[in-house]
Amino acid sequence: MSAPATTGAAASPYWRLRWRWRDALWIVLALAAVVALRKGESDYEQRDAPLLQRAPAVAPTRAQGRNFAVEVKRLKVARAYLLKGDYAQPQDYVLRTPGVWLSVVGQSEALQQPGYVTAQLRTRDGLVYVASSPDRPKLKGFNLRDRALAPGLPAEGAWFFEVPPDRLQGAHLQFYWGSLLPHGGDSLVDVDLGIDAAQARKLLAEAKPVLDLRP
Repeated sequence: MSAPATTGAAASPYWRLRWRWRDALWIVLALAAVVALRKGESDYEQRDAPLLQRAPAVAPTRAQGRNFAVEVKRLKVARAYLLKGDYAQPQDYVLRTPGVWLSVVGQSEALQQPGYVTAQLRTRDGLVYVASSPDRPKLKGFNLRDRALAPGLPAEGAWFFEVPPDRLQGAHLQFYWGSLLPHGGDSLVDVDLGIDAAQARKLLAEAKPVLDLRP
């Protein structure tokens, strides 16, 4: 009667070892699947990322993307803007911002089809400030935000950014086609504005308390 108990006791370590190997195999397969998924996700992110095209900090700077070209001519910092009134606000008024105004004078052009070029400011720590809306400041025919472009008709004007003063150093200006985020395979033109510590101090020191933008 003791033989079956002995056989069961002898077989128990074997089955435990077999289950351990099976569990280890499943763990290895699961890890391999996770690695494969992450690799596929990385490949997808690379395919979905825009094509970065860098331009040097030499003014004026002209750079070309897939369907557009931009030119950066000069930049200026101000604490506030004095603007001419209109039908909604007849009196001239001062437009302020919690930080400073950075204006970038330049040109944008559609090369193949009508559309829009979006500008954004990327700071050295990765923060992004999209160009202010067409009514901030409201300068008809000059604020380049959301300006409809037609091939062969370059648009002259400026992009305006509201940015904290300590974010100017190392900032880059980036452009992409359309009004949404840049699409994978499309161009993201990156222009180094060349604002080092000395240039940032100079821009802030020369910034007018109120810059008159009235025509």
